[in-house]
Amino acid sequence: MKFIDEKRRRWVERTIDGTTNVVPETYTVRTPKLPRDKDALALAGVSGLVLALTLVAIVWSTYSIGQLLGGGVGYAAGTVFDVAWLAVLVLEWLARFDPAKRQFPRKVGWALALVAAAAIFLEGQLAGSWEMAVVGAAVSIVAKVLWWAVFKHIDRDLSEPDAAWVAAEMSKANAKLAIAGARRQAAKAEVAARLELLAAERVLGELAGPETVYNIQDFPAAITGEQAREHGTAPGRPEPSLNSANDVPEQGPNLAHLARVELTAGASKEEAVAAILAKVPAAKRASLEATVRRERNKLDRLGYR
Repeated sequence: MKFIDEKRRRWVERTIDGTTNVVPETYTVRTPKLPRDKDALALAGVSGLVLALTLVAIVWSTYSIGQLLGGGVGYAAGTVFDVAWLAVLVLEWLARFDPAKRQFPRKVGWALALVAAAAIFLEGQLAGSWEMAVVGAAVSIVAKVLWWAVFKHIDRDLSEPDAAWVAAEMSKANAKLAIAGARRQAAKAEVAARLELLAAERVLGELAGPETVYNIQDFPAAITGEQAREHGTAPGRPEPSLNSANDVPEQGPNLAHLARVELTAGASKEEAVAAILAKVPAAKRASLEATVRRERNKLDRLGYR
């Protein structure tokens, strides 16, 4: 058995002048050398030879189709068949664990190879050379047959129970992807709806004018930054009382703001009162009902309901 010296790194403590630090240390480990995978080398060699033959077939078919189409742009059109053929080869390899899924790209690959072979045969016949027509068409067919043989070797067929198990796992993964996509779309819709409500509230605040009254002195709470920007007060600052200049200002949430949010969302007056009381239990019901009624009337005048 052959061995190789493999260098590795580990972290060790090193003390100098009474100070200890953790530093990297390189050391050598003698490990057995793994033998070469001759099967993998053979498969790589075969795949390389088939790929080289495929490139020859691609060049030949591209030239033949380009000649049939009058040259120029016809050569670009000829590459469509060859690029498509290579694409379905990749798809066939990706589906090597799923027999049902790999059947479609395999059939499409055969169809594209036959189209390329027919084009080469026709171009050789028009050129007056049956030998060129037959041999040229055979190149594409042989390349496709060789790829079919390679994929038959690397296909990973599963038993029926194993295939069912893999299908169940794939179904779970696809369900998670679908749920993630649905939640992402729902989140986008929710954000869009909130932005629409905020835009409506901003327009409402601009059209309502300075006569808007906000009942925020009924219970203590902090004014949010959005409410402060809307009503011209500093965030967290108390709103001055409207009854007396000597009253001590109190802080509280904006009942009018909450009422507009509920009403513009389609809630009735009773539903709006109930929703706000659920959010702010300390609010006075009589004052809240008056606020909701006043905001409902403003919305009616502005045509929002």
